[in-house]
Amino acid sequence: MEKQLARRSVLAGMAAGTVTSALAFADPAQAAGAADLVLHNGFVWTVDDRDSIRRAVAVRGGRIVYVGTDKGALRYVGKRTQVVDLGGRMLMPGLHDGHLHSLGGGSGLVGLNFAYAALTIPEFLQVIGDHLAQTSAEEPDGWVTGQNWYQQAMQPKGVVVTRKDLDQLDTRRPVAITSSDGHTTVVNSRALALAGITRDTPDPTGGIIERDASGEPTGVLQDNASGLVLALIPPPTDADNTRYAQAALSALAEQGVTTFMEAGAGEDTLRVYSALSERGQLTARAHIALMVELAEAEDDPLPELKRLRRRYDSGAVKARADVHVHNIKLFLDGVLQAPAQTAAVLEPYLVDDGHGHMIPGTHKGQVYWPQKDLDAFLIAAAAAGFDPHTHAIGDRAVRAALDGFQAVRRAGHRTTRPTVAHAELVSPADIPRFQRLGAIASMGFHWAKPAPDSTDSVEPFLGPERFAGYEPEGAIFRSGGTVSLGSDWPVDPLNHWEALRVVIMRTAAAGSPYARYGVMTPSQRLLRRTAIRAATFNAAYQLRQDHRTGSIEPGKLADLIVLDRNILQIPADDIGSTRVLLTLVGGKPVHGNFEGVAG
Repeated sequence: MEKQLARRSVLAGMAAGTVTSALAFADPAQAAGAADLVLHNGFVWTVDDRDSIRRAVAVRGGRIVYVGTDKGALRYVGKRTQVVDLGGRMLMPGLHDGHLHSLGGGSGLVGLNFAYAALTIPEFLQVIGDHLAQTSAEEPDGWVTGQNWYQQAMQPKGVVVTRKDLDQLDTRRPVAITSSDGHTTVVNSRALALAGITRDTPDPTGGIIERDASGEPTGVLQDNASGLVLALIPPPTDADNTRYAQAALSALAEQGVTTFMEAGAGEDTLRVYSALSERGQLTARAHIALMVELAEAEDDPLPELKRLRRRYDSGAVKARADVHVHNIKLFLDGVLQAPAQTAAVLEPYLVDDGHGHMIPGTHKGQVYWPQKDLDAFLIAAAAAGFDPHTHAIGDRAVRAALDGFQAVRRAGHRTTRPTVAHAELVSPADIPRFQRLGAIASMGFHWAKPAPDSTDSVEPFLGPERFAGYEPEGAIFRSGGTVSLGSDWPVDPLNHWEALRVVIMRTAAAGSPYARYGVMTPSQRLLRRTAIRAATFNAAYQLRQDHRTGSIEPGKLADLIVLDRNILQIPADDIGSTRVLLTLVGGKPVHGNFEGVAG
């Protein structure tokens, strides 16, 4: 197994200074080997095996042809070479996001958006009411949906929105609002009626219909129960999805994301991104992980998965951004956060004994796939050339995923690159298995701080001993495992630099009411170079692009970003405010321009 441990390097004395460049005076006789672009007088953090710091990069045909000194770049400048003086600014590989939901994120940028705000129920209803006023033409039957509702932050703490609250809205329209974590949906009575959900409706497999004391549905639907309503909502058209994708791509480029993986999608997503690619409008390398449900696995989805790969996969990674289809996505459990607590845990969640003491209860969640079925499907998928990407949050679900990956290895599939997404709670006994099985941990760094969805809704229900291992990035790294960044946007806000600050500091942002909690689980911190490697080379490795992207080395593609600050030298707390001045994909600007970074 390829071992992805960050190499330590001594950076003292390597900070970029001001250098007078002679690049403009290159010998015209050397123009035959001229580069299209030379970026010089910079602090070039290569993220190579030695964490080398260089000064200049030359690019030809979308690929890096030189990395080194300003003087060494001289021979690559010809009459038509674009020469950019970085003025000492940091140049580094573009970010790679190993787990997000771009169309959902894009729809939140253009539609009803709760903006992850901490809201009271009246404020929550006001946001919807304002949207209703702006879309009155959709009465009485147009569905009301929204994005970025941070249910764990609702005020006062612990309040639950129900159908009775939504029924107060002045509308006849069905309302279905899904939480930002994607596991809870609250609906009004009209939506329940349309779905035929009554007190007699059984809970679906992998889902819960919450009920009041009299047995009536409250309008709160957990996990697969949400599908009873969401399946009724007309799917977005290709035109809608194109609008969402374009909004998402623009936002990702602004963050410096040059490669991403869409975590759980179907042919509608493939159509949109393939069309954008064909028109030359795809501004990041798109990996589409195809969703597989247990019910589908029982009918063997592999022929359809293979058809989609044949139809849409663009093949080898090229200078121009394309679409790649070699991942599959499976849900093994839900979320740890109360009140849902649908993540599968080895020991029961704690409950209040009625006297203010937390004691073991009986609820442990469930793994959605029987282990025998999971093992069989993962082996078959690996044999078909797919890399499995499993949503597993509780320690029991993580163990099931690792057991499945072990079955894959025992079946002889040594080159498969399996991933556990989220891995918020992992048994100490399973931590070393990431390295032994060559499994990647795609982690949502935003979660590694005091917040409503950790300090309030997880820690009390796990207890201090289990919570000490919450978000175990540090433990997985120290054991030799590969950690990559998977932002999970729009489950979490689109701010990769704040996510990196969080996993390094493990504190809430200054000004947050949770800043007073200080450092959360400090033993799980990542060093800043390790964290950045997770968001560059390691995520490239996860997506089988490490031979083409993820570091700045000759022969690799010129997926590069220029920052407004040197994130190796500033206080770690300032990393979250980083701005990307220029994003290049295959040497072409997709955000910012050369003039904006010229020294």
